[in-house]
Amino acid sequence: MFTQRPIKQAKTIDNVYGSAFYHLEAKDRTIDELRKKLEAKTDNQEWIDTVLSDLIGRGYLKSDKDFAINFAEMAFNSEKGSQFILSKLKEKGINESIANEAIDYLVNRDEICEFTILNNRLSNMTLDSYSSDKLYSTLMKYGFKSSDVREVIKSHPIASTLLSKMQIKAEKADIVKEIEKLARKLKGKSVIKRELQQKLIDVTNFDEQIEKLEMDGSIDFYENCRLRLDKKRFDLSNSKEKSKAYAYLYSHGFSSDEIKETLNS
Repeated sequence: MFTQRPIKQAKTIDNVYGSAFYHLEAKDRTIDELRKKLEAKTDNQEWIDTVLSDLIGRGYLKSDKDFAINFAEMAFNSEKGSQFILSKLKEKGINESIANEAIDYLVNRDEICEFTILNNRLSNMTLDSYSSDKLYSTLMKYGFKSSDVREVIKSHPIASTLLSKMQIKAEKADIVKEIEKLARKLKGKSVIKRELQQKLIDVTNFDEQIEKLEMDGSIDFYENCRLRLDKKRFDLSNSKEKSKAYAYLYSHGFSSDEIKETLNS
């Protein structure tokens, strides 16, 4: 199993400089990111402050403002939204006000329209494997406003016709299997139909399918009603308790005939 070797601690300030240059050569870093790297190298805060101040003064390390502007510019060019930029800069230790100032500066300087960026991104996407839900969540991950995402999808000739995950699942559903599955959970006809509708499953032939299942003995709603009642302990000799039992079974989708026969048996 791989174990990371302990970081060799700095013995001189030159070692701290060496570590700083090493990390900056790997990639551009914020002051906060580099400070954390150096704190792993030494607990001498004076050395760290000296190195950071010197590197900023010599231009090797960007100020938070310059870093934020540079990062935001690259993000906008990569078709990312301002929410993505804010989130990433916050992770890098940049103050939110500085991040917002950088975004506002670029929006004004370059006349950036995030809706246009979003529209361009969507236009360049291949939508074959997307449901409407997946497309929405994907665009949101790029940091755009929810209202803009919904509007750009709505105005796109293909994106606006995408089915939701629920619709796709509903189209593939076998209504007989769905009915049998819910019946095994001791649910009556009206509840089963309502739950199928909530899942967007076509219930045009619901009554016909129910009749077939009852006729061939696949489902016995009278027996299911009795089994459902057995899960409770109602005193059926008491009229109020009997009324509660009726309401209980009715709420689970059983018909009046099924309930009456169960309560009187």
